[in-house]
Amino acid sequence: MPTISFDAYLKSIQKNLQKGSERSHYPALKNLIDDRDRGIDAVIEETGNKAGVPDFTVNRRELLVGYIEAKDIDLDLDQVEKTEQLQRYREAFPNLILTNYLEFRWYVNGQPRLKEVLAEKNEQKLTLKSPDQVAALLEQFLNYSGEIISSPGQLAEQMARLTKAIRLAVTTAMELEKKDGELHQLKQGFSEVLLPDLNDSDFADMYAQTISYGLFAARVGHTQNPTADKFTRRTAGTYIPATNPFLKRLFNTIVETDALSQIDWAIDDLVQVLSQVDMGSILENFGQQQEDPVVHFYETFLAAYNAKLRKSRGVYYTPEPVVSFIVRSVDAILKEDFDLPLGLADTAKDSKTQKPRVQILDPATGTGTFLYEVIKQIYRNLADIGMASQWDSYVRENLLNRLFGFELLMAPYAIAHLKLGLQLQELGYKFTHKQRLGIYLTNTLDEAMKKSDILFGQFVAQEANEASSIKRDAPVMVVLGNPPYAGHSANKSEWIAGLIKDYYFVDGKPLDEKNPKWLQDDYVKFIRFGQWRIDQTGSGILAFITNHGYLDNPTFRGMRQSLAKTFDKIYLLDLHGNSKKKEVAPDGSQDKNVFDIQQGVAVAIMVKYPKSPS
Repeated sequence: MPTISFDAYLKSIQKNLQKGSERSHYPALKNLIDDRDRGIDAVIEETGNKAGVPDFTVNRRELLVGYIEAKDIDLDLDQVEKTEQLQRYREAFPNLILTNYLEFRWYVNGQPRLKEVLAEKNEQKLTLKSPDQVAALLEQFLNYSGEIISSPGQLAEQMARLTKAIRLAVTTAMELEKKDGELHQLKQGFSEVLLPDLNDSDFADMYAQTISYGLFAARVGHTQNPTADKFTRRTAGTYIPATNPFLKRLFNTIVETDALSQIDWAIDDLVQVLSQVDMGSILENFGQQQEDPVVHFYETFLAAYNAKLRKSRGVYYTPEPVVSFIVRSVDAILKEDFDLPLGLADTAKDSKTQKPRVQILDPATGTGTFLYEVIKQIYRNLADIGMASQWDSYVRENLLNRLFGFELLMAPYAIAHLKLGLQLQELGYKFTHKQRLGIYLTNTLDEAMKKSDILFGQFVAQEANEASSIKRDAPVMVVLGNPPYAGHSANKSEWIAGLIKDYYFVDGKPLDEKNPKWLQDDYVKFIRFGQWRIDQTGSGILAFITNHGYLDNPTFRGMRQSLAKTFDKIYLLDLHGNSKKKEVAPDGSQDKNVFDIQQGVAVAIMVKYPKSPS
């Protein structure tokens, strides 16, 4: 970038100094950056057209290069850097320049890369200072092509940053639009059906993660279609499998249209990154990892996107050995104690209802870790008797109708669909039918039927009500998983509150605890749900890994008595790891937790046998 460009630039700045507005210098900065021969175009973002975007979007031949945020010429950029706006921009935009027209600061992935002063202002006169250094800074900014994404971890990190940009755009758009605007309508739909206390910030976060993972799922589907057209925002929904009808409706209604045009720019940025990634190579890398790679992808994403959210939501990856132990234990009990030779793979039907006996539910499925292991175990059981070659017909006729998962949070819900769909396909199932996967977006602990007058709310309500019929009517025999731990539970539905009351009594008498709040922990509510579901079925297995506080804390004596009355056998494996109790291993070494948390955990496998005919 030659010095003469700066001469013309500074003359223009000098001429407009009296106007005193950052916007009065926009044309000069645009002319400085634009380069017709190289196809570089700095687009001035008009107020209101795009939400949450910096002042300039810089493109090269219609491909995004980066962003520039311009401030008034007399502003101290040290102070601007401390503002919430700049912190958000640095989080969200991987290639960003902050300038007051005289000083330029370049940030890559939120970190300062270069800082140079083009000119100094003395009263109303500008004096050129470091044109060559600023030219080098701008050239590097314009040539930045981003990190080469070659691994799931790198993609997760990049997606996390772009998801922040979508979240910022949604937050800003909600501040600008009226209360009956599109985004507020969407938020109302979620509030009416799933999360009554949902605020604008949490909605923006939920929406951003949903779009991000939905696009990721669509890009995977696009990769597997050899005749696919170019991957764009408008075509993304085409490649979301019919096995996830809710997400497909979301994209058809919102993402592929211009209904939310103010935030389309942020979605398009993510689409551009995903379209350029060698997804085939990424998926191959998934398969080369021993442990569940798709979940590790989500863990990496969530840690980069919002580590506090991960903690507050109790989102922790259950180690594979723990999941495998629980699933194999359930499989063995079904074979040995319930006379079901194929265990989890058994296709026996109830003699009265003709419904499958071994119906399986993970009521807090997250990213589908437990159901993934269940499918692996079922495939092994079939392979052991030489039936692996019949996998395609088995899945269609004897698996999809008895394997269920419930999830409240949109991002893990989307990734569970993706992961289980890929797994079934890799094992040999051909998705030629429009039979959906039994993963539902719902609040497990709320039994009330839902309705909404808002279009998108109707989609959410339909999903929740289909799940509700499974909760209520399906004779689920196996309930397993890793429910969330949250002492300050947000699940306050009247239905679960009524069931939990059983735990407040011992021998028919009230506990009289001064502080029984721990009985309101989410994991306690999920145990009570599982106990209720097995009781409704009449027999079955409840297998959870949870907080271990209920094993010996006096507050839980009513809970322990209730569980002992319901179940015929209870197997408990206390894994300890409670740093609050300063627990140590038998040899005196540190007692490490299987999760990255302070609270100790335990595996419980509770068995209720069918009643003998009288």
